[in-house]
Amino acid sequence: MEQRDMSLEIFPVALTDQRLTALVAELDDYQSALYPTGSDYAMPLELMANSVNYPFLAQSAGQPVGCACLYVGENGIAEIKRVYVAPAGRGKGVASRLIQALEDQLKKLNIQRLFLETGIYQPEAIGLYQKRGYSLTGPFGDYTFDPLSVYRVKTFSAIAENV
Repeated sequence: MEQRDMSLEIFPVALTDQRLTALVAELDDYQSALYPTGSDYAMPLELMANSVNYPFLAQSAGQPVGCACLYVGENGIAEIKRVYVAPAGRGKGVASRLIQALEDQLKKLNIQRLFLETGIYQPEAIGLYQKRGYSLTGPFGDYTFDPLSVYRVKTFSAIAENV
């Protein structure tokens, strides 16, 4: 059963924030052990900087415990990227709160669909996205079919303009 961390803070950071880059390095090490090079779609932070991005950090008791990025590519597709929760933060609702922060940012941008790609060897991630209402879809954007990938999307209601 998930136990919420009451001291958890979620806030935006720069892609160059050392806490973020350290967590992303841990994520890269974790994923490189799970997937062959041709099936690892981790986008380097330096490449993310070339497009619209909204990185968030999760911190508990002053220590970074997770990260996630909302990325909007040149094609206008909004995507969840670089979600990671360090072992010390797992089972406390950190990933769900990070995803909520990305969804809140997406709504501010008035974008109606949020996509993601994750891998078949990450059942916790798949379960989280399913629980949060992300439906299966096919490859999107620049992705091509990969049997080791799971593609998901969630659609949000349009935000009515004040007329």
